Amino acid sequence: MSAFSSHGGLIAIVKKAVKIYRREGLSGVKRGFRLLKRSIQISKDTRQNARNAKASQLAGHVEDNLRAADGAWEWSTYADVKARIQKTKTDLSSKRAIVPVSIFDFKDTELTSAASQINLLTPFSKPKVSIILPVFNNIKLTIECLASIAVSDSSINYEVIIADDCSTDSTSEVLKHVKHIKYFRNDRNEGFLKNTNRALGYVSGEFVLYLNNDVQVAGPWLSLLLGTFDEYPLVGAVGPKFVYPSGHLQEAGAALNLDGTSKMIGLNEAPSQARFSSTRRVDYVSGACLLSPTKLIKKLGGFSEEFLPCYCEDSDLCLQIQKEGFYVYCNSQVTIVHHLSKTTSDLGESFKLKCVYKNVQTLRLKWQEHLQKVSPTKVIAFYLPQFHPFPQNNQWWGEGFTEWTNVTKARPNFKGHYQPRYPADLGYYDLRLTQILVQQAALAQRYGVGGFCFYYYWFNGTRLLEQPLENMLKNKEPDFPFCLCWANENWTRRWDGQDNDVLMAQAHSPADDAAVIEDLMRYFSDSRYIRIDGRPLLLVYRVALFPNFAATAAMWREICRASGFGEIYLSSVESFDDVNGKRNPATFGCDATVEFPPHGMGEAVPVPGSLLNPQFSGTVANYNDVAVRFATRQAPAYTRFKSVMPGWDNTARRQDTSFCFNNSTPGAFQAWLEEAIEQTQQDRFGDEKLVFLNAWNEWAEGAYLEPDKRFGHTYLEAVRNAMDADLIKR
Repeated sequence: MSAFSSHGGLIAIVKKAVKIYRREGLSGVKRGFRLLKRSIQISKDTRQNARNAKASQLAGHVEDNLRAADGAWEWSTYADVKARIQKTKTDLSSKRAIVPVSIFDFKDTELTSAASQINLLTPFSKPKVSIILPVFNNIKLTIECLASIAVSDSSINYEVIIADDCSTDSTSEVLKHVKHIKYFRNDRNEGFLKNTNRALGYVSGEFVLYLNNDVQVAGPWLSLLLGTFDEYPLVGAVGPKFVYPSGHLQEAGAALNLDGTSKMIGLNEAPSQARFSSTRRVDYVSGACLLSPTKLIKKLGGFSEEFLPCYCEDSDLCLQIQKEGFYVYCNSQVTIVHHLSKTTSDLGESFKLKCVYKNVQTLRLKWQEHLQKVSPTKVIAFYLPQFHPFPQNNQWWGEGFTEWTNVTKARPNFKGHYQPRYPADLGYYDLRLTQILVQQAALAQRYGVGGFCFYYYWFNGTRLLEQPLENMLKNKEPDFPFCLCWANENWTRRWDGQDNDVLMAQAHSPADDAAVIEDLMRYFSDSRYIRIDGRPLLLVYRVALFPNFAATAAMWREICRASGFGEIYLSSVESFDDVNGKRNPATFGCDATVEFPPHGMGEAVPVPGSLLNPQFSGTVANYNDVAVRFATRQAPAYTRFKSVMPGWDNTARRQDTSFCFNNSTPGAFQAWLEEAIEQTQQDRFGDEKLVFLNAWNEWAEGAYLEPDKRFGHTYLEAVRNAMDADLIKR
């Protein structure tokens, strides 16, 4: 019984399907039935796994020292690990200091005096930025906003256009005392959207900045926002990081849900966290502070009047900008204080709620096709191709050696130690048979795995384990996404990549670097190859082994451009030398890093059961502990792809000195994977919504998703459950 395979879970998914139908009408029927179909299949799979477990136990496949996977026990850890993850996150959050922000706070009796002291820049005839400040009453907020502009960034020439929507307070009188503003007043109240659009007619700057009067800016805010257009590609709009006056984060950009509602990224968290300090793409940025080229905004006609009188017009504008081929960025180097909703406080709560409800529906209907394509997280599993004999292994290890040779020799070191491992559905397969890879891809796809990341082995011009990949290129099957990870360490007798007992050594050099990228480009040209924004994704296992990987990366990029492939997307793996993930990948020429559990997070525990192998001197760690540590790991200020492992135990390679993570179960794995997907949905955008799994078939390291005799399909079920959980949340 999985977390979503129980009777209650089935009912929950059926209710979700019905809800989608009611909300989206006929257009949502297909998606609703898809969820229902999944729930029915999950129920069938669970019953079959229970039967397999019982049959397996009767057949003697479950050793006497192991707890039987009976359809309930293997899922029982889900709730505990989920709760531990949440508690750890809450504890970490409570320890992060939240510092109230120093802001202007004038008394009502001081407003005229304060207005006369505001010293805005004298605008040029052609300013760089036109700041549109729509106002309706709330003169206190307006003066405080203008005061903050006046004492902040003076390096950019700007003009301030105040669009007064027929205020009934002292706005017009007080603003007479503010020098260097363009001011117009509507004869009647037009509403936020029309008022703001009218202000476009007064714009003379190269860029237009929408700015609410309930914000306060500071420092070089304007020059930093403008700098985004020079530093990043295809910028169509950029916004800042917003904080409340209390110091809590309001949002670092926003994400759109399938139904048109939105999620404020980082709401109420500590804004000082590294994950909220970088510039990154988002679905949209708030119109409370949104900078865009004037030519683009005027082409789009400003805010669409479909969203009269207000709300959702900013998310619609950002979607329009993306439709034009541009990206929307949140530049978190810029922090702006936002009171939130003060500009519409006079409208009344009931009126605002009606506007929100109406315009969310308008947004959903208008952008339904786009919203349904909003990238779900793609799960990519590392794939080991060492399941076929080849000449070098025959020479080093004996005729016919494959990974299965080690797997079948493993024995338990202590009571409760899950060894040996017996494959189920696919048996002891041979990857020389193309059909095996086709079957693996079909199994992966059925359970929501979105692609394989094959280990690629190149040693100074010599390829090893290449046959499965070559067969895939030649036969054009399976039709399944894939990418490559160059396992660029030495091939050793100890299976550790170190410098002892080297069987095949690496020879990193400029000539070798050029040769390997020429070979890799054969794969990049395949239509199945995984890309990020059109850029082929290439992982490198240990960049620290290169004399200068930044130079290698630059060479690779230049060769790919010259060969017509354009840009590539490089990611280093946080293994061995980079296990703590403290180096920004940009310092060595990469775009991102990939976590690689369990590296760096395992802590030894006492052997949990009586010894069965007196020679055992290895290490045991607790799987649940490492799951919680990785799931709650502090995200960095750069792109790091989350990774999750179903288990880890290299006893098959090192019987007496192995490192194993005890108590790994599908339930704990699912809890960890759900958290990784949720964080990815918040922190990544578009094609960068990737989570890696270590691994699909690392049988000799006890890290595999493929069915075995003990657990059947339950680890694969856990992947599908986690993907469905994300779908339901969105």
